[in-house]
Amino acid sequence: MITNTDYNFPLGIPGGYFDGKTVSPYPDYLRDYHLHFMRYIYYMCIMNAQGNYPNEMSIEEIHRGFEINKGKKCKPKIKKILICEAPPPTVLNYFYNPASPWTAAGRPGVGGTAFTGPIQTALFGAGIFPTKLDFLMECAREGFLLLDLFPYALMKYTTRTGRRYRNACISAWGAGPVPYPNNILNTLNNLICCIEKRIAIGFALKSFGELIITDAVSVANFNAWCLANGITLNPPGPFDQFRVVPPPVPNASNYLRVCGRNGLFGPCPVLLNLAGF
Repeated sequence: MITNTDYNFPLGIPGGYFDGKTVSPYPDYLRDYHLHFMRYIYYMCIMNAQGNYPNEMSIEEIHRGFEINKGKKCKPKIKKILICEAPPPTVLNYFYNPASPWTAAGRPGVGGTAFTGPIQTALFGAGIFPTKLDFLMECAREGFLLLDLFPYALMKYTTRTGRRYRNACISAWGAGPVPYPNNILNTLNNLICCIEKRIAIGFALKSFGELIITDAVSVANFNAWCLANGITLNPPGPFDQFRVVPPPVPNASNYLRVCGRNGLFGPCPVLLNLAGF
């Protein structure tokens, strides 16, 4: 679980990307976003994506369940990891929120399509689900995990250029001169018992995906993490692999594992599938 200290850590870096910016209070983040995320993790990693979804489980019960399970035989489930930027400003549009808008046709409703729709298409094609909860349960069975670089939902990420934003992305990944305590590599370490030995991994947006995947230390740290844990990538090849042929998506990245393109706020289903999703 992200602590108050870790949540506030990036805010105190002088000259950092978040210096002077207003973010949602830590208790609001826990209630509106982190609890939904942890319920999904509990369902996938502790319940092995079986049975009823723990939609009413408290954070205390979740922690207790992980503590009881500690040291027991792992049931690796996670095999597709998508790195996103941050939760959306509107709580109902959060990927892990079961109350997100949903249509009678079994697809995401208005406001919830930027990420959920493309992910649903990439994972399940034309498949439909009666509710968002049904969709989340099937995502867990599929071994899909969405992780956000930053927890700060109620602020606008409008300046995606410049050194400060680049440093923030690399720090949130777990590299750079001041890596954040709550970073992606630490999160993966915390979940390692639930991660399969062959995984697909990709970045939802070109804006930050290329910043991380072109940083030599970020790539080296991830390669070292894979080596230490006996993990290989799907499709096979280096983390910063170029595509052999241009993708059939205008303005897409040349990097295989970057699943967004310029001007698209969200991942592209075609690029997600090329990256192993």
